[in-house]
Amino acid sequence: MLRNHLKIALRNLWKNRLFTGINLLGMSIGMACVVVLVLFAQKSLMFDAFHEKSDRLFYVQTESGGKTHTNTVYPILGQLLKDYPEIETGTHVQSWYWPWMHHATKDVQPRSLFVDSTFFDVFSFPLKYGNPATALRDRNSLVIGEKTALYLFGESNPVGKTIVLDDTLSMKVSGVLAELPANSSQQFEALLPIAILEQQSSFKESADWYNTFANVFVVLKKGANKAALEAKLPTLVKTHFSPDSQKQTLHLSAFTHYIHDQNPTFKNLIYGALGIAVFLLLIISINLINLNMAAALPRVKEVAVRQVVGASRGIVLRQFWTESGLVMLLSLVLASGFAVYYLIPSFNDLRKQNMQLHISWTDYPTVLTIVGITMLVTFIAGTYPARYLMSLNTTEAVKGKLSADPRQGRLRQNSLIVLQFALAVVLIVGTIGLRQQVSFMKNADLGFDRKNVLVFQTDLSYKNETTAVSEGRVILDQLRQNPNVLSFTTSEVVPMRYWQNFNSYYPEGNDAKKIGLRHVSGGEKYFETLKIPMIEGRGFRDNSADSANNAVVINEAAMKAFGWQTAVGKRIRQNNNNAVYTVIGVTKDFHYQSLKDEVEPLLHWYGGKQQLSSYLTVRLTDEAKGKELVSQLEARFKKIPARRGLDHFYLDEEVNKVYESISNILQMTGFVTLIAILTACAGIFGLISLVAKQRTKEIGIRKTLGASVANITALLSADFMKLVVISLLIALPISYWLGKKLLQSFAYRVELQWWYLGLASFFALAIALISVAFQAIRAALANPVKSLKSE
Repeated sequence: MLRNHLKIALRNLWKNRLFTGINLLGMSIGMACVVVLVLFAQKSLMFDAFHEKSDRLFYVQTESGGKTHTNTVYPILGQLLKDYPEIETGTHVQSWYWPWMHHATKDVQPRSLFVDSTFFDVFSFPLKYGNPATALRDRNSLVIGEKTALYLFGESNPVGKTIVLDDTLSMKVSGVLAELPANSSQQFEALLPIAILEQQSSFKESADWYNTFANVFVVLKKGANKAALEAKLPTLVKTHFSPDSQKQTLHLSAFTHYIHDQNPTFKNLIYGALGIAVFLLLIISINLINLNMAAALPRVKEVAVRQVVGASRGIVLRQFWTESGLVMLLSLVLASGFAVYYLIPSFNDLRKQNMQLHISWTDYPTVLTIVGITMLVTFIAGTYPARYLMSLNTTEAVKGKLSADPRQGRLRQNSLIVLQFALAVVLIVGTIGLRQQVSFMKNADLGFDRKNVLVFQTDLSYKNETTAVSEGRVILDQLRQNPNVLSFTTSEVVPMRYWQNFNSYYPEGNDAKKIGLRHVSGGEKYFETLKIPMIEGRGFRDNSADSANNAVVINEAAMKAFGWQTAVGKRIRQNNNNAVYTVIGVTKDFHYQSLKDEVEPLLHWYGGKQQLSSYLTVRLTDEAKGKELVSQLEARFKKIPARRGLDHFYLDEEVNKVYESISNILQMTGFVTLIAILTACAGIFGLISLVAKQRTKEIGIRKTLGASVANITALLSADFMKLVVISLLIALPISYWLGKKLLQSFAYRVELQWWYLGLASFFALAIALISVAFQAIRAALANPVKSLKSE
């Protein structure tokens, strides 16, 4: 029976080559997009789920001032393990800095984490060499990644060999990490004992019961009640936290939520991908149903004869399922090739250092999901036309007549066409809105002048600090004499690269009014070089007064947070710090981070006299002079022994790079929208060709009686264009509401303009009209003699 079904299916598909081709083209491209979107969403939703103890693995969150942070105080882990028997084990995971590693003649600076000896008891990262149970027990041992091991030691097993950290500390390699899963929130190339950090004075000063910077992960014992444990944590806060921190609340959050809590927009991206995949599936499913219905109508007599000779409903259904299944199977094969060789590499290129996608037959969750989607679409697309044809009057159907109410069939089919185009219009409006938002963010006034600003990364891990300081003075003196340099500054931060560093400040004598400020360092000519306007006061000057007075510059948001009308001369104190700081200037609010986020209260403290630090920011007379300056500075910096070479970027490019991920989303959305539109139009194209075929005699008679090509084209096009107009009336209000919701996720955004909807309507109407008119004109130009003769 299956062989018979396949033979008839192939015969019918070949007979209706036009429909088969449209189905294959639309379904294969559409399914390729669905495959990539589902693969991305599935990998993202399964972040960190590969750990053996993921169901019992949590991290400690701190809630303060209505904001929840993914970190907490450093000493808390020891106290948790001591006081709460429900906790099996735990570990710190700190990315404090990345030390240089030296072996033989090679230096490398891998992405490093400082962890406790229990790290592998908490997480299930595999080792290529070494024993995870003992790899981190020795305070002088470290674990490195495959790439680092290959670079330093070649192909040999490096376990037991020595690596020198920062030219001072000898460590033995105790393990080599296997490749980390792409859907791991923890990405690193080296694991170091946290005891190294605990010996550093700068770390000790922060590792108290006040500063919340530590990432702490715990594993609960089997059967332990997480809610009951959380209920005990307020007692820990009252007992151990510093008095200024006792309003904080602690939570235990599932580690599988870690990536989403760190980056809330990531979750929106996942659901957005799933939403687009569902939209696209609906469009291509409706397209397949419509084309199957259109191709099935001439088979009324065939289905009726089958029923007369005793064929059951199941046999008829299986015949149509086989035909839909063949189209879906061929589409899936083509889609897989398109996805593997084009879409996935393009997606990975857009994501760059982020999670990379790949398809594997052993990736059973993804394979089963795609197969399930394929079977569902096959079932729906095959069942709909089969059930409709079987519902007709058998006596009339044997004669090839549709005795059932034709309006009911047309209503069903027209409803699907309306839904299909409505979904496409919603995608068009979303794409236009997102494009305008990205353009707005790239070109908005950020409160500083980013043009003609060249930034050099001058933290090169110098091998001789004395030489670096001496040569640095010479370099800065030469810049002062350079006629192409208008101004320059040295700093630890530049816009779009500000630290996530916060503390509370209060006006001197009023410690009840504590304001949370982001605080960073600043130096002479920092505000002048970036052309950040001052509301009052001045920027920093390299003199002893600014240093002695603990001079600070705040922004307008900070001044408003303190409730001041004027701020220059005001004195403030930092929580847990006896020093008094004097405000010498107030800047106008400027966007030091993405426009997606609001401008937060900000404080710059005086970072000392100009010298080589993290960044050297230069304002040029003309950007064209940048290449010459880069060559000069590269030659000068080569004279300073360092582990890294001088790198540079234009500040304007750095600003645009911040919006790269949103631009990537726009590219993907635009591509999917194009596919959705083409798929919808392909469906209408196929349907009108069938309508023209069914009305061949009518068209011939009309032409014989004097109807013009325009009359016949209008006759065939009118009904379809009405459906597109109806779809617009449905889609535009929905698009407006969804567009507003999309843009509300940005702190600074464009308003949804009426012309977004107008442009989407124009595109939909124009593309549909072209699709319909092409087939209609073709039918109208046919020779009526041939059509009437064939009848």
